[in-house]
Amino acid sequence: MGGFSVTAHQLLLILAATVLLMGTNYLIVRHLLPWYYGREEVSEKNRSRVRNVTRFSFFSLLVIVILRILNIDITFVDEAIQQASTSDGPPVYLTIRISTLVKALLAFIVANVLDILIEELLVQRYHRMHRSNDATAQSLSEEEAAANRFRAVRPFMYTLAILVVLQDTGLARYVLYAFTEVERSEEVVTSTITVGNVVFAVAVFLFLRLLLMAVTNLILGTYYRRSKVDSGSQYAINRLITYFVYVVGVLLVLQAAGFDLVVLWTGAAALLVGIGIGLQQTFNDLICGIIILFERGVMVGDVVEVSDHQVGTVRKIGARTATIETRDDIIIFVPNSKLIGENVVNWSHVERKARFHVGVGVAYGSDTALVKEVLGRVADDHPRVLAMPKPVVRFLNFGSSSLDFEILFWSRDFMRIEDTKSDLRFAIDKAFREKGIEIPFPQQDIWIRGGAGLDRAINVRRAAHDNGQQPTGEEEPTQE
Repeated sequence: MGGFSVTAHQLLLILAATVLLMGTNYLIVRHLLPWYYGREEVSEKNRSRVRNVTRFSFFSLLVIVILRILNIDITFVDEAIQQASTSDGPPVYLTIRISTLVKALLAFIVANVLDILIEELLVQRYHRMHRSNDATAQSLSEEEAAANRFRAVRPFMYTLAILVVLQDTGLARYVLYAFTEVERSEEVVTSTITVGNVVFAVAVFLFLRLLLMAVTNLILGTYYRRSKVDSGSQYAINRLITYFVYVVGVLLVLQAAGFDLVVLWTGAAALLVGIGIGLQQTFNDLICGIIILFERGVMVGDVVEVSDHQVGTVRKIGARTATIETRDDIIIFVPNSKLIGENVVNWSHVERKARFHVGVGVAYGSDTALVKEVLGRVADDHPRVLAMPKPVVRFLNFGSSSLDFEILFWSRDFMRIEDTKSDLRFAIDKAFREKGIEIPFPQQDIWIRGGAGLDRAINVRRAAHDNGQQPTGEEEPTQE
């Protein structure tokens, strides 16, 4: 058949392999997977994907087995490809054979299977094992979020499969760009960027991203739960690890892409100095961001008060700026240097509660003991006022128009504390009306002291006004 001999023995082997693979596929799809789905919680989307990958894998294996049994290895393409004009090297020979297609199928089968094993069986099962009975909904959302983050497994596996195919076909050696670096001992050193370098650099980046996710979510996640580390500390540790991994990753990616880092940093030294001077404030913010993560004076979730009395919750501490959500649900971006170099009030740094004040004045002659009792009861009855420490009623001062009192209370509702104060003022006004306690308004008595000249001037002006005349300057009063 086309120059290839086919024996009855080979046909029997193909038939046996077909029956075996189809039977195995039937058992897995019809029996094993439904049994697994009955034991584990798997979404319908993942179920469909597992079935499709299983069918594709067995079909690809059948094609591979047939080709190997018949020992068919036809060469489809075998020609030289002219490289980039900047390269003086030999041409690259692109070779595509049936064995190349077989290796490509095997690479993509392995990529799909490993993707399912890592994403479905390991990651999601890990989160289901750590799911607490009293927080099922929260754990489900965490599990879905983890699965979404670990979707980086798929592009990493596919990139490795593409790299295998490029190496087998010879296309990985194709030069995209060649440039002269330096002259050493009258010898010109030339660096090249090939297709294989670029794909390998992408694979390194995806691997570092996957490694970062595994460290921060799986390894450190268990430590956080066991040690009961607060969310702010978790964020700080994760960010520091992220910065370190990304810095190392950039260097590895440049190295994998074919750049010589020593030459690169030598040539860019002067440029980096100029950039550092021009972007001095930016680098200051970057360094301050690292200091904040180390010192943990301000952490994610803290309620802080920055300039212009802006009070808000820290939602994110980035490389250059911190994101703060104010009471009005407005996002403001504060440079990290502001959080280090200026006075910042952190309401929740030591303990997640703070003391607040509500002042009120009563009229002179009021029963101060009754006022103290009413104010204490109003504070005790409010649901967002903590019972411990107990609210305190303080007699502040004998004011010019009132007796001044103040309620000192503790609360954890920092972002809506103005609403709590407003509720207390409404309750105080209602209780004072019920008890007949008067809240005075400011009053002043004005005494006018003058002599006969003043009385005469007043009478003259009054007479002129009654007659419709304008008073003259001669009737101006004289002060005695």
